[in-house]
Amino acid sequence: MKKLLLLMTFACSVIVTSCNMADDSDYNAMADDMCGCVNDSSKEISNEMKTAIIKAVDENKDIQVAISEVMVSNPEQGMKDVNAIVALGKNMEVCSKDLEKKYNSVYSTDSEEKVVKKLLEIIKTKKGGEFAYALMKLGEKEMKKK
Repeated sequence: MKKLLLLMTFACSVIVTSCNMADDSDYNAMADDMCGCVNDSSKEISNEMKTAIIKAVDENKDIQVAISEVMVSNPEQGMKDVNAIVALGKNMEVCSKDLEKKYNSVYSTDSEEKVVKKLLEIIKTKKGGEFAYALMKLGEKEMKKK
């Protein structure tokens, strides 16, 4: 699950450390790209698993419990989903590097926390961005722990 958090770290570091001042269009473009990256990379994860993860994040429940419940209800699909989640982490690494190059010259004077909050607000409103939002929210949680 930690590899999935690379997307969150990437989003923050690119906006905070690059060269052109980020404006709303930059945040919207990055949110679109991040949603696209997550959606393309998570095609093999079942809708049942995605829904369980989204619901767990929305209800502030343990993500591992949500994943386990799906696996118990359908072990064969659950194993496919776990493998797809592992692949998602790998795919997100590649996608993050591509997005880092694309947004290399964008920066913000806002704190990392504000950047994350703004991206989360935008992604939350994106149609089809529910799973990306859930992953970003998980990443935000992990960042707060550190």
